[in-house]
Amino acid sequence: MPTRLVIDTDIGTDVDDLWTLAMLPRLDAVALEAVTTVYGDTDLRARMVSAVLGAMDITVPVHAGCEQPLSGRPVMWAGHEGDGVPGIAEASYASGDAVDVLVELAAREPGTLNILAIGPLTNIATAIARDPAFRTNVGRLFIMGGEFKSDWPEHNFRCDAVATEAVLRSGMDITIMPFDQTIRVLIDQADVARIALAHPLGALMAEHAHTFWTWLAGVAPNIPRNISAAHDPAALLTLVQPHLFTVTPMAMQFDVDEVFEGRLRGTPDPTSSIQVVTDLDPDAVRSAFLKALGCPDSFTDYRGAFAGDGPTTDALRQSERDAEATAESAKARRVGW
Repeated sequence: MPTRLVIDTDIGTDVDDLWTLAMLPRLDAVALEAVTTVYGDTDLRARMVSAVLGAMDITVPVHAGCEQPLSGRPVMWAGHEGDGVPGIAEASYASGDAVDVLVELAAREPGTLNILAIGPLTNIATAIARDPAFRTNVGRLFIMGGEFKSDWPEHNFRCDAVATEAVLRSGMDITIMPFDQTIRVLIDQADVARIALAHPLGALMAEHAHTFWTWLAGVAPNIPRNISAAHDPAALLTLVQPHLFTVTPMAMQFDVDEVFEGRLRGTPDPTSSIQVVTDLDPDAVRSAFLKALGCPDSFTDYRGAFAGDGPTTDALRQSERDAEATAESAKARRVGW
């Protein structure tokens, strides 16, 4: 029987949330029950999700969630979110608060609902605060976030560090796909071109990839060009193809100066309810991702070039830092939603 799934997303800036939704038609192992949006203009994000799902004939409710981080940190907004999505102006989504929907779906059949959280954890933390039973009603929470090989606070965890800490201290059963592993699974222009030919939304995904790459090159000019990590798709694959990954139960240590800003460390602990992906086969994960988008099995072998550490991955880490710093200093974020 397919596993129950809700996706909680901050779709719009990077292309990887769109890639994740586009995988769903070929994933028979999951039964999508809802999509919730988080962080910033969640109305725009919800309309984007509705338009994308509708184009794939997927009919599930979409709900807008929390706009502002619990931490009070300003929302980072690149400015191109939603551009070029056919039908987004007319798209609608379900009424009802996303957090209430998460709580209700988890309580419907306790222990059977999985949640894939691929944005800041504000909705999840708010659900925990709203209903203490939510922590145990959810079967497993799959997260894209965190960084365990450097001192840098990864974007999703940093955007709402208060929510991050609340979720990771909650005792929920959690699987974390961290940034230091996702940057080993790289998608380049040739892949994007193949996806464009193979998937009904391929042209839209190609446009969004190039839009994101252009924006990123403008704010972080020293990064490798025209290449992205499959961050969120890799997190989804930890649910549907767990054999591709090595996970280690870990206790979390929160690095705190004056306040926690999303930096954390993990120590192996067999009693922990938090599993962290500590290794993966980049070629196999990349192949599974491309196959889910309808691409042929053949692919370029990146394993030797991108083992997870080195100049390219260091540059990708730096690009994330530069992009966020530039967007914040320039106030490149939308206000008034």
